[in-house]
Formats: sequence, structure tokens, C-alpha cells
Amino acid sequence: MTNFKRTTSLLLLLATASLTACIPWKRERPAYADLCESEYQFKIPGPQGETTLYLETYLYDRASMWGQNLHVQGLHVQYPGEEFPRREFFVQMIAYNKDRQRPSTDSKRGEPPIPVLYDSRQAYITFEDGSRLKARPEVYVGLNDTYDFPSLSERAARPSPYDINSDEVHRMIPRLTNNKRYGSAYVLFQTDKLNADAKWTIHLGSLQVPGRKVEIPPLQLCYHPVKKWIGIEPLMRP
Repeated sequence: MTNFKRTTSLLLLLATASLTACIPWKRERPAYADLCESEYQFKIPGPQGETTLYLETYLYDRASMWGQNLHVQGLHVQYPGEEFPRREFFVQMIAYNKDRQRPSTDSKRGEPPIPVLYDSRQAYITFEDGSRLKARPEVYVGLNDTYDFPSLSERAARPSPYDINSDEVHRMIPRLTNNKRYGSAYVLFQTDKLNADAKWTIHLGSLQVPGRKVEIPPLQLCYHPVKKWIGIEPLMRP
């Protein structure tokens, strides 16, 4: 009789858990600001003919931003004399020529890289009130094995101008990333004021490729409103 009661109790428990898991969950993703456009293509002439240069720009590690996760940047900086670290704004840049060799795989297939020099000293943000903020003078490479965002460290800093299409950049690809084929360089700005209502214009400047200067269009921020939905499973993606 005891075993029967235990079995009955276990079945009731499993049934209750199953019913609970099927109850709709109200879900909500907070509002956030993001780049209105993230991907660009440029035609580059060369001795072997024209090639295409791709540039991708991101503010968030989108592979880790899903469900109810708040869209926040992953760079935190500890300022002298302050108890807690602050967020610091950054723009991720991924630059590569069409069919470029992938050094992360040690494969020799594909097209050889073309140098793409970038100088972060030309970059600045124009805020809503017309004021400007210049970027940190160094370009930063990604050293995080898991997430696609920078760290403010001497080991990650590279003096400007720097080749953001170099093998050094493209060997370092984190597990959660915006581009699984190529690595990232980052431009950092000393501000923690990014919010969902931000209407900034981000001027990255230009890229220097062999025999040509490539102007990067100004990056605008777009507002993404609160998103609400009903989810059946607690881990279901919207």
C-alpha cells in the first residue's frame, strides 16, 4: 500500500509540473536603441580586378540577446575613485574582403586579405544637443572567448591606424558572436549615456585600402519599442 501511495503521489507531482509548464507566460523585452543599419558593401578596384569589401557594425552581441534579455553592452570600466564600474559605449567593426581566407581555420583556400587600415582618432559621436565626444585613440581587438564585446586593457589595445582585416583580428572569434567566420575590432567612447531614446549620430570616419579612401556612412540610432508576447515554454524564444 505504501508503494502504491508513493507511485500515486509521484504521478500527481509529474502531472502538476506538466500542467504548470503549459501555462502561458507573459513575456516582455524592454525597449532599446540600436543601429538603424549595420551592413555595408564597397567596391574596391585592384590590380586583379574589382573586389568587394564588407563592413559590419554592431552595438550588441546579438547571439546572446534573445528572449527577455535586456539589450545592454558588455563593456564595463572601473574608473579611479569610483566604487562600481561603469558601462562604456563601443561600436563593433567586422571588415573583410569577399571570399577572404579564414585564418581561424588555418585554411589556405580563399582570396588573400587586402589591408584595411582604420584610425579611431577620427571617430566621434554627435549627441542630441549637438555636442561631440571623440573616441578613444586606440583600436581594440576581441580577447573574450565567449562573448562578442571588447575589454579595456593594454593587451587588447592596438595603436591607430590598425589593419582591422588582419589575421590577428580574424583568428579571434568568440563562441557567441555576430559573425562566425570573421573576428572583430572595436571603437570605444567614454560615455555610459546610451538608452532606448538615444538619437545619436556615430561618425566612424573612413577606411584606408590600397589606393583608395572609403568613407563610412554616419551611423544613426533607431528606437526599438517594448515587445510583449505570450510564451508556453519558459525558454522559448520569441
